Amino acid sequence: MNQRGMAETLNSVEKCWNICEKALVRTVEYFRKIPRYRKSGWRSIDVSKYLRGRVLDIGAGQAGYWRKNIPNDRLLILMDPAYDKNPQLGLKTGNLITVSGDGLNTPFIDKSVDVVISLAVLHHFPTRECRLLFLKEINRVLTDGGILLLSVWFPVEKPRGSEVCDGVMVSSSFGERFYHFYSIPELRDEVESAGFLIDKVEVVVENPRRPAETRNILMTAVKHKG
Repeated sequence: MNQRGMAETLNSVEKCWNICEKALVRTVEYFRKIPRYRKSGWRSIDVSKYLRGRVLDIGAGQAGYWRKNIPNDRLLILMDPAYDKNPQLGLKTGNLITVSGDGLNTPFIDKSVDVVISLAVLHHFPTRECRLLFLKEINRVLTDGGILLLSVWFPVEKPRGSEVCDGVMVSSSFGERFYHFYSIPELRDEVESAGFLIDKVEVVVENPRRPAETRNILMTAVKHKG
């Protein structure tokens, strides 16, 4: 990327942090306050199927779903804006790197990872422009033919909250976090617009006792070779 392109990207990233009543800033602050942020595993998503080469997990949190899934011959990079300098995740592996970052402007070179996993993250970015910036950054760091696995929340009824830009700020005792609620066609369109071929789309339920509240769209996509 040339200097002009880099400057435009940085300006776009800064804009995403400041638009929509600083929805993204408030969301990150919310997750930093949760002591068990993503400490439990995903029951509806088997991440072990996507372990190959260099794996980048954007928005990993406490990464509880990796405790039983890390083979010693793979490099796993966990990235989250809620990480401090030395996050204590309790994962036992010699091939683990943790990075504090949000995914809009990652510190990785082009085509440097084979798989990107980002579960329940994309829906926290306000506006199509910022979500595409996130998806295109994933595309940039993936190798040709690399795999993207992502999920977004897909409840039957949207939770109550204050409407901000193209989503809702949902409140709890820890603060507020932003959600954009996708339809499946909209999610397909944004992922394809970022340079991916859709491989599979399904609706999964995280908690069978509360299916209406815990539905997610799970999508796998492949980066165009070129």
